[in-house]
Amino acid sequence: MTQADRTKTERFVAHLEPLQRQLCVYCSRALNRRDESEDVLQSAVANAFRDFDKYAEGTNFKAWMYRYVTLEILNRNRASSRLTTSMGRYEPVHEPVLPLDSIRLETLLDAPEAVLDHCDDVVADCVRKLTEQERKILLLRAVGEFKYREIAEILDIPIGTVMGLLSRARNQLRTGLLDYGRDNGLLTEGDAT
Repeated sequence: MTQADRTKTERFVAHLEPLQRQLCVYCSRALNRRDESEDVLQSAVANAFRDFDKYAEGTNFKAWMYRYVTLEILNRNRASSRLTTSMGRYEPVHEPVLPLDSIRLETLLDAPEAVLDHCDDVVADCVRKLTEQERKILLLRAVGEFKYREIAEILDIPIGTVMGLLSRARNQLRTGLLDYGRDNGLLTEGDAT
């Protein structure tokens, strides 16, 4: 390995390390099949490393990296949906992370992005019911903590579209969680509004 290759690797790793956990969470929540998240993330990182010479130092590495991960997720979800249409719908196996009743319902309804990666699969199921574009935008905002402008750049769509789809996704998530809360007796009279 040449000195230039070592320097490139060290710079890339230094940029990537602070994002690893966020990228893992984003990947597992955005994919149709969670069991593929390691493969998708590894492929995205390999592609980003290959193109790291194109990255302009001092610009937003986080947004640059999320674009690679998002494109890889999109490709994998498309391939997965083509396979499942002939074999029936894929239903993921869920392992509860944190019971819904231990989280204040107001927090989930008003700011689901703050707790998405810490709650049980009820929220994850609600997120999976969103359209792919809505899900990506919600997760980029919630997990990646990107600003609207950054999400628009990552997905290469207008900022108004980001704002509209994020609003729609949050409303659908609220509705789904309200239905779950009602069905499971988690809501009091005042919570249903």
